[in-house]
Amino acid sequence: MESGGLSAFFAAFAGSFHNNIIQDNRYLLILDGLKTTVIISIFSTLFGTFLGALVCFMRMSGSRLLVFVAKAYISVLRGTPVLVFLMLMFYVVFAAVDIDPVIVSVIAFGMNFAAYVAEIYRAGINSIDKGQTEAGIAMGFTRVHTFLFIILPQTVQRILPVYKGEFISLVKMTSVVGYIAVQDLTKASDIIRSRTFDAFFPLVMVAVLYFLISWLLMLSLEYVERLVDPKSKKRQIEGA
Repeated sequence: MESGGLSAFFAAFAGSFHNNIIQDNRYLLILDGLKTTVIISIFSTLFGTFLGALVCFMRMSGSRLLVFVAKAYISVLRGTPVLVFLMLMFYVVFAAVDIDPVIVSVIAFGMNFAAYVAEIYRAGINSIDKGQTEAGIAMGFTRVHTFLFIILPQTVQRILPVYKGEFISLVKMTSVVGYIAVQDLTKASDIIRSRTFDAFFPLVMVAVLYFLISWLLMLSLEYVERLVDPKSKKRQIEGA
């Protein structure tokens, strides 16, 4: 009975795999969706990281106007659901512009990511003792050089664990881009499900792919975290 049950299970799995993936070259939908998800995730992260640095600079500047603008930006973006903001950007802000929905997605997710990253940066910078800045200036460094060579490396080391979590959250949030007609992984599974009337296999497959993407990105960021960790460098030197 057990052997027959396993055989039936594998036969059903093989049939579902062929029906959802192989038949009519449906795997191409998954590959296209995977490519779109990766593109949106990477470029949104890059855009959001640099925009977040700019917002953080405004937030920590001495200008009341810049501080007000940065606070308002952070409050609005963090308080607005990302799906609502994405649809506002596509159907309102860029409604009269002939623009690729993927680009709109990158802008929307990047702006949302920047609001969180700006606060991560600010918390990391504020965690560094102000005496280190004063010591750097006393040694002859300019304020810019003091920040770049003394404050920034320590800030990066401290914010990476939190940044890593926000990055993974961004990757998972991209699953809503189908609402503006972008064919990502989730949308590809919807298309396959509408053709095969099989919800289980496409959704489980997409869930596994999102997990693999997140896992690989997590490993990459953990590698970067080890590179900037002075304790890790010390262990490598002692091991050599």
